[in-house]
Amino acid sequence: MSKIHLEIVTPDRKVASVDTDEVIAPGTWGLFGVRPRHAPFMTAVEPGELSFKEQGKTVRYAIGGGFVEVNEDTVIVLADTAEVAEEIDLARAKKAQADALSRLANLEQTDPMWHQENARVKRSAARVRVAGGRL
Repeated sequence: MSKIHLEIVTPDRKVASVDTDEVIAPGTWGLFGVRPRHAPFMTAVEPGELSFKEQGKTVRYAIGGGFVEVNEDTVIVLADTAEVAEEIDLARAKKAQADALSRLANLEQTDPMWHQENARVKRSAARVRVAGGRL
């Protein structure tokens, strides 16, 4: 069976470079999956969970948004941030989520800071979800 080559890159570093059977990512219109021989496309991704299988085990990352390009059995993820589940401090992630929710609750949607705080809420929620789902 053919594989997909997955690259996850952030502004700081190359986070992952693996061959896998399937990639599942959080698109702006919902989760999408990519398997070998998928049609080429490019899309934005929302903060959320990106997962793939490596040696039979599901590997989960919290990504902070960005873009995905699919082309000829290659998936390139250009993410604002990316953390593998095992590297996330769950207590710290929960505190960041609570702080972001508190700041957002004090803003009106017309406030210029509302979008920035809303993005923080989404990123922190993704980190909590990914870290809390460890097996």
